[in-house]
Amino acid sequence: MRRFLNALLAVGALAVIARDAAAQAKKPPGGAAPAANAADMAAYAALVSTPVGALAPVMITPGAKIEKKFNAVTGRYSHFSSDAGGANSLGASFYHRAGMNAAVSGTLGYIAAANCAADCGTLLVGADVHSTLWNNKARTGAATKSVNLQGSLGYGSGTGVKYTSLAVGVPFSISMRRSPTARVSAFLTPGFGWGKVSPTGAAAQSGTRPMIGAGAAWLASGGWGVHASFNKVIVNGGGNAFGLGYSWKM
Repeated sequence: MRRFLNALLAVGALAVIARDAAAQAKKPPGGAAPAANAADMAAYAALVSTPVGALAPVMITPGAKIEKKFNAVTGRYSHFSSDAGGANSLGASFYHRAGMNAAVSGTLGYIAAANCAADCGTLLVGADVHSTLWNNKARTGAATKSVNLQGSLGYGSGTGVKYTSLAVGVPFSISMRRSPTARVSAFLTPGFGWGKVSPTGAAAQSGTRPMIGAGAAWLASGGWGVHASFNKVIVNGGGNAFGLGYSWKM
C-alpha cells in the first residue's frame, strides 16, 4: 500500500508537469508558438537567477533511506545558454544526512553574465531538502533504484533586482557498482517551480513554470565523485543549463 501511494504521488507530479509543458509547446493553426506572458517570464527569470535553475542539479544521495550518516561538499560549475545570451555560474554546496530519511543542503554561488560590464553579476543563496519516497532493497551486485522528493528554496541578488524561487522535484534515480571501488549513478528530475522578480522601484512579478533536470555521476569508494548534469526551466524561447561538479563525501 505504501509503495502504491508513493507511486501515485510521483505519477501525479509527472502529470501536472507534462500537462503544463504540453500547453506551452502547443502551436496554433498558423504554426507560431504562443508567446510567454509576463508571469511566465517572471517565473523563468527568477528560477534561472537562483540556484534552483542557475546551477545544474547534483544528486549526492540517490536513496536517503539506505545511506549512512554523512557530510559532503561539492564544487559546481554551470553554463547557461539561450538566444538572449549566455552566463557562467560557480557554486559550492554542503550536504548533511539528517534524521532517518532526509538530506539537507545549503548553496552559495555567483552568476557572471557573458559580455557584461562590471557589477552585473548575481549572488546566489539556496537550500534544499531531499527525502526518499521509495527504494528497492539493497542487494549485492544489484542496481539500487529510488523515487525521491526534493524541495528547493532560492534567492538571487543582482544590480537593482532581487529574485526568489521555490521548487519541488521528483528525482528518479538508479545507482550500480561498476568495479570494486566505484559506482555509477543517473537520475531524471521532473519538477515545478514558482519564481518572483522584484526590481528596485517597480512592482514585483511572479509566476510558475515546469522544469526538467537530469544527470550522471561516477562515485569512488574513497568518497569523491565527478558529476555531469542538465537543467531546463520550460518556457517558450528559454535556455538550457549544462553543469559539471566535483563532490567529496566525508
